[in-house]
Amino acid sequence: MSISKRGKSWQVSVTCQGRRVRRSFKSHDDARQFELEAMADLMAGREPRTHSTSGYPQIGIPTTFGSLTDRVWSLEWSKQKSADHTFNRMMQVINYFGDKTEVKSITSSDLESYVLHLRHIGNGPSTINRKLAIISKVMQYALRHELITTKPYVALQREPEGRVKYYTEEEEIELLAVLPEELRDLFVVLIDTGMRRGEALSLEWVDVDYGKNQISLSDPSKIKTSMPRTIPMTTRVREIFRSKSGYTPFDLTSSKVDYMVKNFKYEHDYGEGLEALFHTCRHTFCSRLISRGVPLATVRVLAGHKDIKTTLRYAHLAPSSLHEAVAVLEEARPITSSSSPPSWSGGGQKTITLSSSPPKIFSPSEIFRKNNPLCQKEKTTNQN
Repeated sequence: MSISKRGKSWQVSVTCQGRRVRRSFKSHDDARQFELEAMADLMAGREPRTHSTSGYPQIGIPTTFGSLTDRVWSLEWSKQKSADHTFNRMMQVINYFGDKTEVKSITSSDLESYVLHLRHIGNGPSTINRKLAIISKVMQYALRHELITTKPYVALQREPEGRVKYYTEEEEIELLAVLPEELRDLFVVLIDTGMRRGEALSLEWVDVDYGKNQISLSDPSKIKTSMPRTIPMTTRVREIFRSKSGYTPFDLTSSKVDYMVKNFKYEHDYGEGLEALFHTCRHTFCSRLISRGVPLATVRVLAGHKDIKTTLRYAHLAPSSLHEAVAVLEEARPITSSSSPPSWSGGGQKTITLSSSPPKIFSPSEIFRKNNPLCQKEKTTNQN
């Protein structure tokens, strides 16, 4: 059990028998009251009670935005290793709309105002879309349980594609020389497998098959696109796993990794250069495969892309391969701008003469007369 201050609200986290419930309140007293009630409910095997705007406890599907979001959290996101990120975004959304705001009172206009608010405080398109995705999921749940009759329209922001960052071999060597051991092992595994950070942190030993030399991602709940896949292990990935003896391959949580990365960036003065330290490993994995001739379809399967269009984003990541492709046109080129027209030997030389005048176009009747023997005979007679 814990109660912590976050901004202007008090957050409660209650855990019992593997079940965790989190809520946000405006006062410490309300947070403390919920903590005691929720613990009692969980110990008794009951669903934790939510509180309506009237202050009376209710059991069943909650109708307030905060309580309903908590329920969706428990059903959809709480078991993910990267759930801390989702929870932090979720609390920001709840703090804006209000914990006790009735779900049915939230309109499309409210969502537009929220988008404007997020832009004003400096959130980018991708951050805004992740917060809107939380709202969309909650509203879809409310619609399914008939708490609302229509789902408010959530207009996603257009995210610029831009160029995707990837590590050169020199940059990889530089980072491996200074990363702490726990982060270094994770870095190598991600760069050699293309797994997402959350997928790697969710690995269990049963997923690592030394006999077949492969990693199996088979649990859809731990995979972003819910597409199971198998990834062969490189020698150094295999050696890293062999050297570990923890309960799972990576005894790390997403929040702990964030903390370690933050300290690392501060100690080594990397600033914003490592904003996407680990996701860049995934970009590097895909770009290296493509630049070394691996078909796009194969890269798509290894990376677990749901849409081939996502894989196509990496096709430009090896500029040298583009030059090599165009260089093919320079090989065995028969004609250059200074070359004379081609000729043939044998029985004398024969030269092609290119005419600048357009070819004559014959009408159907002219073609008929030209190819009909009777018309040719008639023409000869008239000439005589």
